[in-house]
Amino acid sequence: MKKIILWSLAGAVSLLLMVNLALGLTTRGSVNKIQDIQAQVANGPQMEMVLRNLSIRIAMAGEKDSAFKELLKKHELNVKLEEGK
Repeated sequence: MKKIILWSLAGAVSLLLMVNLALGLTTRGSVNKIQDIQAQVANGPQMEMVLRNLSIRIAMAGEKDSAFKELLKKHELNVKLEEGK
């Protein structure tokens, strides 16, 4: 009787260890995904500034070549250049 209880407890502990391992691996994967998304969000303002500067340069080039103007229209980027430039 004592051996049955001992083996039952050993089986239960083994099962709990396996579940713990599976949950740990799942959690690690979720944490990695969250960190990737947080990095993308953190880089958002920097990317916005890069896109703004790039669109201004393309608009400036568009004054000489209409292909650049079409590129801005295609991607729905409206750029107003200052009159002094």
